[in-house]
Amino acid sequence: MTEPGSAPVGAADSPNVRDILARMDAGWAAFHGRVTSMPTEKLADRIGDDGWTRKQMLAHIAAWHDLATERLARFADSGEPAHLAEEDDAINARAARAAEGRTSGEILLAMADSYRRFRRQVNTLTDAQLGAHDAWAAGIVAGNSVEHYEEHLADLGTK
Repeated sequence: MTEPGSAPVGAADSPNVRDILARMDAGWAAFHGRVTSMPTEKLADRIGDDGWTRKQMLAHIAAWHDLATERLARFADSGEPAHLAEEDDAINARAARAAEGRTSGEILLAMADSYRRFRRQVNTLTDAQLGAHDAWAAGIVAGNSVEHYEEHLADLGTK
């Protein structure tokens, strides 16, 4: 989810922006479509016996979109990978807490907005930037989009 996965989104040997955006969009369409096809009252249901609510999980997706966007912007400015300032668990806990008291509609809107910002940032990168540092940026994109959506699809259950 946060660091580069085993293979970047797009071509294995030379990631390019066009392919990465196409894979991001396909992954997002599948995930977002599944989310929006659910009755909104199901978003308040817990995932497992003592897990997050679906609403908290979606806020978590949005938080990681935003972090990826920020990290890619810093990378574009400096040319160096932008590492996280805190541990994943702390980030996840903060995202879950931030979802409390927010409506499902607010969470869905925030998640969609965060995806648009993330996609816009990816679109500003060059193919060379995606491949730099062992495809660090391509891995950040994959880990916070397609791979992340796949990780959480099961949390959405069935319609």
